[in-house]
Amino acid sequence: MSSYDNTSVNEWRRITEQLVAQHPLTPCIIDFCLKSWESILNGKINTYLNLKIREMSISPQATGALLHDVIPEYIAKNISGFRKGVGAEKDIVCISNDRFSIELKTSSQKSIYGNRSYTKSEFGKSKNGYYLAINFEKISSLNPRILRIQFGWLDHTDWKGQKSETGQQASLKKEAKANKLITLYESE
Repeated sequence: MSSYDNTSVNEWRRITEQLVAQHPLTPCIIDFCLKSWESILNGKINTYLNLKIREMSISPQATGALLHDVIPEYIAKNISGFRKGVGAEKDIVCISNDRFSIELKTSSQKSIYGNRSYTKSEFGKSKNGYYLAINFEKISSLNPRILRIQFGWLDHTDWKGQKSETGQQASLKKEAKANKLITLYESE
């Protein structure tokens, strides 16, 4: 059951603020995301080549994949009771209470996207729950940054699939985007 069931859109923002305030990682999410980002940028491919990732032209997809690996690991190493998810689990798993597990979404664009399967609840991992959304600049830019960190609760009904039957992308509905994700951080 969703916290938003039987409520009007006007109540969603208040509910989201309560859900975010209840999450045990809320006080440290910004710090973990920014430190993970710096860790990626300052990482090296190997000591012989001494190639820094910051100096390479890494694709946004590869950057997102790195964030998907580094952020959960960073949290797991610093907060007991959390670990990186595997398989059909959420990306960040809360061991003691699965309700606090988190799905991670990243993008070098202004919006956050999911797979078309997000519009259906019965396939794969649960699409309902906490979401951590991170927008970033492409690493090929001069001084790439995390642009925005958002946190909140989304349900599978908050996603809309591409109109084309062959399209694989889903985006957030306008009401969900405006009321179900709280901006925790925005770069200057």
